[in-house]
Amino acid sequence: MILRRLTDAIREQNWAAVIIEFVIVLSGVVIGFQFTAWNEARQDADREALIISRLLADFTVIEEDVTGVITDLERRAEAASGFIEMIRDENVEVASDAFRQGLGDTIGTPVPAGRSATYVDLLESGDMQLIRSEELRRALIEFDEQVRRHEMAYETLATLVIDNTGVLLDYQSLLRAVGSEPGIYAGAIEATRRSPELITSAQMMQNVSQVNLAWHRGRQTTAQAVLQALEDETD
Repeated sequence: MILRRLTDAIREQNWAAVIIEFVIVLSGVVIGFQFTAWNEARQDADREALIISRLLADFTVIEEDVTGVITDLERRAEAASGFIEMIRDENVEVASDAFRQGLGDTIGTPVPAGRSATYVDLLESGDMQLIRSEELRRALIEFDEQVRRHEMAYETLATLVIDNTGVLLDYQSLLRAVGSEPGIYAGAIEATRRSPELITSAQMMQNVSQVNLAWHRGRQTTAQAVLQALEDETD
């Protein structure tokens, strides 16, 4: 219809009508582009809100998990310190609950928590640009890089754990086997208690827990920074 009117106006050299028709066509195109841009912006805003909601759920759990691990590592580091003192104090009976509990708490260290699943999805889908906040993007990148460094470094801690828990585990198994009455194993129990290997392994496990504790405290700080940036976006 518009094309016919435009053709007729040109044929009749009615330039005013031609200009009017061109204005109508261009206005329609501009309005169409504006509507499309508005609609896309609205969809992007809706997607961003969903992403922020998912990230908030992820990092709430992550922060809680890291806080729990920190509490566990503080207990383990303290237990290892106490166990080392009990090894040296011959007045402490190896059959006592405190000695055995200290030994058990000294062994092992928690595995670091993983990455945010939502953040990984954002990287893989290329949707990071939907997050408009530079502060939030920076906090997410910093946390994820810290997690990656922690995971790589944890391999060293895991090796230390494997190399040094053998003596402790064997001693734990021996104490469990004899119960409260060492009997004929009393000599072996005391010999192991006085061995340099036992205290060295306990000291190494104390160091492992302290290093892991420092890492998790740093992770807690970066996780809280992400949560703060997310909360700023939802206010």
